Amino acid sequence: MASRRELIKAIGASAAALPTIGDATALAQGTVSSPTDAATAAFLAQFAAAWRPLDPQLRFVLRLIYARLQGLPPPAQLSPAELRRINASLAFYFNAGGPPLPHIEETTIAVPSGRTKVRLYDPGTPAPAPTVVLIHGGGWVFGTLDTYDGFARQIAKRSGLRCLSIEYALAPEHPFPAPLDDCIAAVRWAATQGSIFGIDPRRIAVIGDSSGANLALAVCLALRDAGTPIVRGAALLYGVYSLDLDTPSARAYGGGPYFLGVADMERYDNDYLPTQADRRNPLAVPMLADLAKLPPLYVAACEFDPLHDDSERLAARAKAAGVDVEQRTWKGMVHAAVSLMGWIDTMGPEVDRVGEFLARVTR
Repeated sequence: MASRRELIKAIGASAAALPTIGDATALAQGTVSSPTDAATAAFLAQFAAAWRPLDPQLRFVLRLIYARLQGLPPPAQLSPAELRRINASLAFYFNAGGPPLPHIEETTIAVPSGRTKVRLYDPGTPAPAPTVVLIHGGGWVFGTLDTYDGFARQIAKRSGLRCLSIEYALAPEHPFPAPLDDCIAAVRWAATQGSIFGIDPRRIAVIGDSSGANLALAVCLALRDAGTPIVRGAALLYGVYSLDLDTPSARAYGGGPYFLGVADMERYDNDYLPTQADRRNPLAVPMLADLAKLPPLYVAACEFDPLHDDSERLAARAKAAGVDVEQRTWKGMVHAAVSLMGWIDTMGPEVDRVGEFLARVTR
């Protein structure tokens, strides 16, 4: 019987299991039915005003996703197991349009919580290759290699770097610092043992979105403090860097229509940081950290995101500390925009910019 690693290598190049842009186009053209029954239409109507300023293609896919979630309790009321099941059920939407790559390979590595899966996405860059380590989001509670497969493919293809996507221990079963400790160990593994995947240990960057951006920044801080600054740059996408749930963007966009709500954020904070001591730790709450001597940062925010102001504040603090910062706000977008980029034409150039940054810092 073929091993999981062998199966991943076999299907990786063709991306046979992934939905394509053609699938998305079929939905848009009506070849695949979009939600139209009266109950669903009434449910979606409550979001119409909030969604009107959004990119039209984003509005379309939000209608599909929210229709699928109709009748479910809000995320803040779901168990971790239920959250993970629902997140996995949305993989079609997250992975649509992920490009085929010539080589994908998976293995497990030792981390403080035990063993975890890592998956390499190679766009055809000769070894030893510059590599970006992808730390997934999901409120520290959910997210897998499979729900971030499209994300990883896009980053590898658009940056020209190899992309090492990693899993880590999840809260609340494994609260801070366990997820961060696993991520630090995975980045150290890439630098010390990643040659089996053709990784150049001198040209490693990190990327993360949402809670993954929090972890990616904390990895940079921890490695700096340890005197081993092996990360050449970090792309931080719509991240959570503080515990402030009363920012202007949280008040404006945190009510639920924009894929992430303040009640959800509070729940995820509680799962990841159950003690007051955790909440005072700069590695858990990077807005509290001294940001000096960090590698270059790419800080992206979404316009209609309760976390928008976290990115603005972080970028300002990092610039004041002398860090090389590229900053971008994605107009008309909501939280998790990169995961939905297969549906949204305007996100292609934005992710190209992220790729250009990663290529620049790893030259």
